[in-house]
Amino acid sequence: MAEAYELTVTEGLKAMEAGKLTAEAWVASCLERIRDREQTVQAWEYLDRDGALARARELDKGGDGGFVAGVPFAAKDIIDTADMPTAYGSPIHQGHRPGRDAGCVAITRAAGAVLLGKTVTTEFGHRYPGKTRNPFNPAHTPGGSSSGSAAAVGDKMIPLAYGTQTTGSVIRPAAFCGTVGYKPTYGDINNNGVMPNSPTLDTIGAIVRSVEDLALVRSVLLEEPATALKPPAVRDLKIGFYRSPFWNRAEGYAQSHLDDAAKRLSGMGAKIIDLDLPGIDADFEKLFRVISGFEFSRTVSWERFNRLNALSAVLREGRMKDGLEASYADYRQATRRLERLRLEADDVLDGYDVLITPSAPGEPPEGLKTTGNAIFNSIWTALGTPAVTLPLFEGPSGLPVGLQLVAGRFKDRQLFDIAAAVRKALG
Repeated sequence: MAEAYELTVTEGLKAMEAGKLTAEAWVASCLERIRDREQTVQAWEYLDRDGALARARELDKGGDGGFVAGVPFAAKDIIDTADMPTAYGSPIHQGHRPGRDAGCVAITRAAGAVLLGKTVTTEFGHRYPGKTRNPFNPAHTPGGSSSGSAAAVGDKMIPLAYGTQTTGSVIRPAAFCGTVGYKPTYGDINNNGVMPNSPTLDTIGAIVRSVEDLALVRSVLLEEPATALKPPAVRDLKIGFYRSPFWNRAEGYAQSHLDDAAKRLSGMGAKIIDLDLPGIDADFEKLFRVISGFEFSRTVSWERFNRLNALSAVLREGRMKDGLEASYADYRQATRRLERLRLEADDVLDGYDVLITPSAPGEPPEGLKTTGNAIFNSIWTALGTPAVTLPLFEGPSGLPVGLQLVAGRFKDRQLFDIAAAVRKALG
């Protein structure tokens, strides 16, 4: 068997069921990996070594474990935890201790998973980077804002970490760190206890290393029975190739990877069709800025009025400024337009099994001052559709490049099935 820290969620659970692994051994292996690699990757904001080991020992003794009993996991540091600090990526809230766990954390713990700690986030889940490095090359960004979650999973410190996406904060860092990332249909996973950024867009997501794990994690979070994947035959798929109005922002090699993927899938019998989405044009970025900025500037009202100088210039001069310059009339006009776009996209996506599109413009950029461009993620965040990124390609520097798969709203299970088929076909 591989080292325990290398196991996916599903692999670890199977090893435990077979009597080849204990919860304590799994947690201890992850902690050893963190000890060896954290100085380089810097994925963790807070680590509860003793508490995690104690909980794992309880589970091994026959404690109140659920169907993911013993699985080590982490939560982005804008997700509340009652027994660990939650600082929201800001020095303003350093040492803050919430009174209870966020819903996603409480549910996952109740199902038996062991929370190891909190992973680094950008400031308030926004753009100002944290300390985390890309696990494949520490001179490159891990992406953001779920930077620590993606880097920890990508570096095999942990098999599961929760993140959040308001623009591209799960899919993009997951792609940059060579993992499988999942942004659910908007509203499917309860956001209670997660610091709001833009409530019209905020979505909890999961970062793992296999599509099978995504299906299991979704079952955990929805408190429903686990459902096995049923990958369809590639030849039966109708796939939309969505380049978007922003295709020219993708690197040439990323464009080539997607073109090649489409050709290979077509060669296996899939029906590949180029498509456009109604209303998604050059003005989309302005619409997104108005909605996200207007809401975010009100979300951080206390900090804005009381600790303005402790906020980064990136935050003050970016989304906060966008929001304060937008009127309520601008905001409501934008949200009404977004409602129409979502319904129009539903109609288009009903005609396809899945769309393929870039996860990011290319491989993770060099440097740590930016987390990368989220233009290939914000469309799906705004439309509320589920999305999965698969670690299928490499860029010219040998760093990960993902393929993003998108399905219509509320078709998350179908998306997992297709993602499994596509990963097998192209992997």
